[in-house]
Amino acid sequence: MAQKIKNTEINIYNDIAFKWIFAREKESRPLTKLLNAVMAHDGLGPGFSKIEIKNPYDISQPCSIQKQGILDIRAKDKITGIWINLEMEASAFTYYPNRSLYYLTGMYRDQLPKGKDNYFQLRPCFGIHLLTSDIFFGDHCDDWFHHFGMLNHKTYKQLNNHLELYYIELSKFKKAVKSNTIKWGELEQWSDYISRPQDPSMPLPEYLKSNAEIKEVHEMLQTFTRNDQLQEQYRLHEEWLRVQRTEEYARQKLQDDYVLAMRMKEQAEKEKEQAEKEKFQAFLLIQEKEQEIIRLKQMLESKE
Repeated sequence: MAQKIKNTEINIYNDIAFKWIFAREKESRPLTKLLNAVMAHDGLGPGFSKIEIKNPYDISQPCSIQKQGILDIRAKDKITGIWINLEMEASAFTYYPNRSLYYLTGMYRDQLPKGKDNYFQLRPCFGIHLLTSDIFFGDHCDDWFHHFGMLNHKTYKQLNNHLELYYIELSKFKKAVKSNTIKWGELEQWSDYISRPQDPSMPLPEYLKSNAEIKEVHEMLQTFTRNDQLQEQYRLHEEWLRVQRTEEYARQKLQDDYVLAMRMKEQAEKEKEQAEKEKFQAFLLIQEKEQEIIRLKQMLESKE
């Protein structure tokens, strides 16, 4: 018998739960509403109405622990022809922007058969990435919502809207919630719901009840927690995530230790250089004093 999920709490960022919720062919309303919430957040994206999921979730497919790293959702809007790649990433890494751009351009290139040059047929591709860990650091990176496009660096005029990337850093979002700097809208509601473990046996908080699709997802999770096969796949992926987090921690620790060792080596070399410099200066001072003594001795001998 499958191991039951503790307290029936579900981590939505678990790829199995996320794809089961948002990538089922007959349950596309939550996906459509989530995509539109992202597009509407800064008012620069289109709206979607008829989403076709290109790689729908299939519970009958075995989900081995070795193949749980890439469970994105590819979809296409039937009205606009826009392609969408949606990823829920629980273990983002240093080169994640490179990987997300690689996937996006691959989806763009795959629209044309090999050897064909019907470039007028190319449709925009949007990459949307929900991240549990931060990937942007430094000045002007405190915001949790990031939208990148192809712009002229001087005029900020858009080349076209064919390659667009959205990143939602849920860790920064939760910090903004705690600091009470959130202006609540649909994307904020989705981000809040996805970033926290959900117990479908408990009622939604009042500030989320107005979102009909989130309410629908919360009810869907009751089915999820009662399905032994889904629970087993969920458990396997939780184990995979723990392994990934452990390996990432180990890699980060090695990197931090290496950086610390290099800094200590650099400091030791500076101290050695400074010691050599001081030693040389002391040698020059001794020589100078010896020369002074010789001069004084010569002066005394000449007087005698």
